[in-house]
Amino acid sequence: MHPARVVVPSRIEKPPKITRPLSFRAGDVILPSSATCHMGKSRIRLRAWLLGQLLIFVGLCAGSFELCAQEKSFLWKVESGKGTAYFLGSIHLLKKDSAPLSGAIDETFNKAKRLVFEIDLLNEGPEKMQQLILQKGINRDGSTLQQNISPETYELAAKWASDLGIDIKIMTPFKPWVAAMTMLVMQLQKLGYDPNLGVDRQLAQRAKQANKPVSGLETAEFQVGLFDQLSPRIQDLMVRQTLAEMEQLEKSVDQIVRAWRSGDVAAAEKFFLDSMKDYPEIQEKLVDERNRNWLAEIDRLLKVDEPILIVVGAAHLVGKNGIIELLKARGYKVEQL
Repeated sequence: MHPARVVVPSRIEKPPKITRPLSFRAGDVILPSSATCHMGKSRIRLRAWLLGQLLIFVGLCAGSFELCAQEKSFLWKVESGKGTAYFLGSIHLLKKDSAPLSGAIDETFNKAKRLVFEIDLLNEGPEKMQQLILQKGINRDGSTLQQNISPETYELAAKWASDLGIDIKIMTPFKPWVAAMTMLVMQLQKLGYDPNLGVDRQLAQRAKQANKPVSGLETAEFQVGLFDQLSPRIQDLMVRQTLAEMEQLEKSVDQIVRAWRSGDVAAAEKFFLDSMKDYPEIQEKLVDERNRNWLAEIDRLLKVDEPILIVVGAAHLVGKNGIIELLKARGYKVEQL
């Protein structure tokens, strides 16, 4: 999924221009050092899960690592006997110094006759996402952000909003998940991450320039709906834990990028999936079910007699319910490159 812009309804004042760096990633909120959260093992896991899911939705997962020689990439070749598809785990936002893609990715792009993303990035861009946020992200019942989260969570949100250079009142009409995403995006930008430099965005633009067809496995509306369906309790936790992790955001993202650049599937699986062990119903809805839903289209693409590059969030490719293992179980020949 991809970063949502800050959408300000006409009935509230526009946010002031931000003249200093921001401090978290899309959807996350920054917590002042004095703020503390007391949580058990399950909440720690939830916090990690929220980080992973926000990275997926917002199109985040980046770091500032220099390119270096590597034995593997987060890239697989899948053959059906009729067709060939390449599966690339995506890092949706990158810093400028880490944006250049590896030779393996460049080579695969050149081979591919068409590209498939989670959504069609050329036809469902930021404008479409903005429209969906206005449709689904504003409380139509007249309730406010302050009414929909706990007093403690709201206080933290207000402090971090101030740190980002905005007034928390600007977010009054928004649902909690939108507030979290907004502050996360702003913090990521402060840290130097740019969605335009993300792997999928880069490849989509290359495809456009090369006149290669582009399509999506699902729609932007479906993706936004996944978060809009989260329960009030989970949305409150989403805001609170996003804020609690703001200061550690760069470190967390760097860990993901390190695993991605080295093709370390075990490390990536540990980060994305271990964090969801206490919340199987959430993993089922946001990851596993979507993986299964994509299989019919993937089967069809593998019958096409031309190489295809399929780019999805890295979390969708790992684990026993990930796309790679599902394709192996269906008898396809799979090789990590």
